Amino acid sequence: MSSAVLYLAIVAVWAVVLVPMWLRRDSEKQEDFDEEHTEPEPRRVPSRAKVIARRRRRTAGLTALLATTVTIAAFGVAPWWIIAPAAVLLAGHLSLLRVAVGMDAARREATARARAAAARRAAETVPEPAPAEPAEIIELPTPEEVFDQYADDRRAVGE
Repeated sequence: MSSAVLYLAIVAVWAVVLVPMWLRRDSEKQEDFDEEHTEPEPRRVPSRAKVIARRRRRTAGLTALLATTVTIAAFGVAPWWIIAPAAVLLAGHLSLLRVAVGMDAARREATARARAAAARRAAETVPEPAPAEPAEIIELPTPEEVFDQYADDRRAVGE
């Protein structure tokens, strides 16, 4: 009985790793097929939200796997060392997340530095406006008689 549980646990651990890889490979093959037979579009970089969601799902799945193996070992259905593969997978994933967070922070910092440098260059290249010469004031001639439409002696044309 314990060997059957051991094999089942190994299959479950590998399924957590391999099933997403197989699904991704199949979707990539389908995308490649679609690209060969349609107006090829450039590959889009996944948005930040999608990357974070993928990381959360993977972390939740590995945590659930570890909790399941701990529960199975606690009830004596499987030996205690069945926890090791799930713990190693979760620890490896968390270490990769730590590296990814560092890379994300470095990328944000580099982007901020590049924007600051571009702003400094733009400020340096913009010349100061030359002082404006005073405007010349001209006097407009005023007519001697101002037209008043309400004057009594004015009439419409043809009256």
